[in-house]
Amino acid sequence: MWQFVRIAVIFFAEGNSMIRVIIERNIRQGRIDDYLELSRRARKRANTIDGFIAGELLQEKTNPNLAIIISSWEDYESWSNWAEAKERLEVMEEMKPLLETEERVVVLENSHILG
Repeated sequence: MWQFVRIAVIFFAEGNSMIRVIIERNIRQGRIDDYLELSRRARKRANTIDGFIAGELLQEKTNPNLAIIISSWEDYESWSNWAEAKERLEVMEEMKPLLETEERVVVLENSHILG
């Protein structure tokens, strides 16, 4: 059987440490289309936040109800502004009934381990 290892590659740009945010969501059976609609709306709103660089939505190959969002931000403050933004909180309230469990958020920054 496959063993999956999560690896995040973090990088620098112009001396400032960029961050990556990984959000894991378990979507209720039969609710993926509703989830995707809300996810698209959230991404459009995130695009308006200063410091947002990019984001992508991935689904696990063998379990399409497991959604992973990976976003890149200029810095932690930019992400924090989005995490606490009224627009995100409103979308999350609509999204809660679609989720099996609470979303899991991991914020990653360069550890400087590799030099």
